[in-house]
Amino acid sequence: MPVNSDIGQLKKVIVHRPSDELEYLTPKYLEQLLFDEIPWLGRAQKEHDLFVKNLETQGIKVFYLTDLIEEVLQTESLKEEFIIKHLNLSHIANIGTREAVHDYLMGKEASYVVRTLIRGLKKDYVQTLKSCKSLSDQTKETFPFYLAPIPSMYFSRDQSVTIGKNMMLGSMLNDSRQRETLFMEYITKYHPKFSEYENALDKPVPRGLEGGDVIVASKDLLIIGLSERTTEQAIETVAQQLLIDKGIVKEVLVLQIPAKRAYMHLDTVFNMVDRDKFILYPGIKDEVYAYRLTAKNSKEVEAQKAGELKQALSDSLGYKVNIIHTGGDDPITAAREQWGDSTNTLALAPGTVIAYNRNTVTNDIMRKNGIEVIEFEGSELVRGRGGPRCMSMPFDRLSL
Repeated sequence: MPVNSDIGQLKKVIVHRPSDELEYLTPKYLEQLLFDEIPWLGRAQKEHDLFVKNLETQGIKVFYLTDLIEEVLQTESLKEEFIIKHLNLSHIANIGTREAVHDYLMGKEASYVVRTLIRGLKKDYVQTLKSCKSLSDQTKETFPFYLAPIPSMYFSRDQSVTIGKNMMLGSMLNDSRQRETLFMEYITKYHPKFSEYENALDKPVPRGLEGGDVIVASKDLLIIGLSERTTEQAIETVAQQLLIDKGIVKEVLVLQIPAKRAYMHLDTVFNMVDRDKFILYPGIKDEVYAYRLTAKNSKEVEAQKAGELKQALSDSLGYKVNIIHTGGDDPITAAREQWGDSTNTLALAPGTVIAYNRNTVTNDIMRKNGIEVIEFEGSELVRGRGGPRCMSMPFDRLSL
């Protein structure tokens, strides 16, 4: 089934269970790898398993990203192509080093290749594969990896978005996340489960389009956050293709939020939880600016200011909506729970979401507003600055 709304009953989803890549996080490289803290892997895996169990209990089919890409890479030519693309994004300049890494990975099974590309490959080990040391071998104190770990891999939402029966790949802003989208690119292009899906974008998108900033509000309306991680250039490139070149949607509603680390994506401060209900971190309620993008003619996209948030949403959807403030009326509680991803819930069906149990005030407020909240423990998962929505890439929902 197509994904015509982010609140339609969820049927199929892709996740990544955090693994050894988290063990390669150290305080020195946290900022470079976009983490604020180091999650405890064993506990994070238990929490993720509970997250998946909750989804499966609701009748949702959960697919692991690693399983899907391993199946694709059983084809030797695709495995080599995949490895080469990773090397192209790795900044390995030395020819001998590049050849050593290429040959090493080509000699391994697909499952090992996938684990290694996500976990990372250290300079110390690569040195044992060659006889001639390069400059980068001698300067491992600068950065100890030839292939950096990808600790954000478990945030599969950012890597791809399903719009109807179309797959829109992300275009990560930061260097440390550039390789993530390769996994979803090969899955959606070559795995038979996605044979009926089309590519939403036929032209390259500038860096700065991440799935955490995209909400499929209806079959005609796409909401995109203009944030720390998604840029004007990327949004305009996407709007041209979705509104005019392909006609996939009729309107793109852009919500500009403060470009801060704490609010890296739209779904860290705003989300859709029911047909007519949205949740919003009240700390930014006066700093959200809405712009409506539509096709002016067969060539041009026109942008207009859309006014105050609630009215803009109501106008775009064609009916009145309600905005629920997370954390209640207490700015301290709201800020604390926003940091704990109170808005980053995953809708399992209209009016039903799964959320971290730590955000007690927000979860109670949602319940008082008619939202069913399924809770699970996420004390280690949240250290990566993401919640249930971040950790999921839906590709099948029932239409409303």
